[in-house]
Amino acid sequence: MESPARKLTTLKSISDAEIEAERALAVLRLFCALVLLAPHFVEPLLSMPGQPFRWQVPSVLSLVTLSLSGLVALLLIGLGKFRAWMRYLFSFMDAAMVAAVCYLSLSFHQLSGAWIFAAPVTWSIPLLLTVGALRYQPAIQIWSTFLFFIALVAVAMLLPLEMGEQAAIPAGVWALFSPLPSFARFSLLVLTGLASVVVMYRARSLLRRAQQAAYSTAELSRFLPPEVVPLVTQGDEWRQGRRQVVSILFVDIRNSTQIAEGLDPKALSKLIRSFRSIVQRASQANGGVIDKFIGDGAMLLFGVPDPSEDDAARSLNCARDILRLIDERNGSVDDAVRFTVGIGVHIGKVYCGIVGDDARREFTVIGDAVNVASRIEQATKQFSTPLLASGEAVAAAKEDGLWEVASSEPLRGRQKAICLMAPKAAVQA
Repeated sequence: MESPARKLTTLKSISDAEIEAERALAVLRLFCALVLLAPHFVEPLLSMPGQPFRWQVPSVLSLVTLSLSGLVALLLIGLGKFRAWMRYLFSFMDAAMVAAVCYLSLSFHQLSGAWIFAAPVTWSIPLLLTVGALRYQPAIQIWSTFLFFIALVAVAMLLPLEMGEQAAIPAGVWALFSPLPSFARFSLLVLTGLASVVVMYRARSLLRRAQQAAYSTAELSRFLPPEVVPLVTQGDEWRQGRRQVVSILFVDIRNSTQIAEGLDPKALSKLIRSFRSIVQRASQANGGVIDKFIGDGAMLLFGVPDPSEDDAARSLNCARDILRLIDERNGSVDDAVRFTVGIGVHIGKVYCGIVGDDARREFTVIGDAVNVASRIEQATKQFSTPLLASGEAVAAAKEDGLWEVASSEPLRGRQKAICLMAPKAAVQA
């Protein structure tokens, strides 16, 4: 079920698209008026010498109507005064313009309503219907089609066939404008309008679907690591979860409680932002995925979405980058806002997947390896070192010569012994 917030966002996007469509329609009206004005300049060049040039009142009327409607629409949109009901008004103006110009054209040449399809303005109807399809409102297109139909029928009824008119016209010409062909033209114009309605329904549906997809992706990005979001939208594998080997890094600010007590909220917020920025920089530089920030700590993964041979090496290098960036920061700030961290790294097989429902989803990793990595980070306090890694992680990274054993005892709360390794003094220096 679509949430109210998502529905409002979708409606706003459609409304914005409709305003852009009205702006495009207004520009196209002006362009059409400019194109229709061209024959008035060409005709004097083609007329016989000495033959006076006369402006055609019906043509001028159509030019003025198109120009005014386009300018008024642009003005209203520019001032932010354009309203939805005005679309119906502009459609009515189009139909009224067609009816008036067609009536005047036929009356000027003393022709009956049978000749409505000989009037040039009649063939502006397919153009106006096609341009109207830029809107995302099928109801307005149906309204416009109905108005154009009524306009042509009204002209045909107001200018009945006069006695002798049929006899004065060649049979072949009359056959083309007899009731049956005229009815066929009527039908084609109506079908043009209805076909554009189908196109508009399709376009509106595609816009809504695209908006919903974009909204869903944005919602996922709020809760999931950016690297995982595309995978979630491609299939159900990550929703169902899978098991794989992942290198896990936990980092936590040391003595955060004491630091918080000595800083005002603004300074504390700035410190936390600085810590997270450092973690993000180090993670991006080493191809890590920040699973989550947990208060003054963070959990990073290496090997997600797909494991590789250098996951452990990248996680250890990320840990060193975090420490280096923190040292650089601490060297440029006051003692009161300096901080240190503890980092624990381990590698092992875990469950990876998306948990939760549409209201809130979360990417998570579950397994003993996660608990071990967390305990290793906590053990940095006991061994007074900022960085510890399991023997498995160091071996997987092929860095045995850069580390030394710190302990082979079980971690607190666990019975199984684990080899904890710390960087050698030369490496730390």
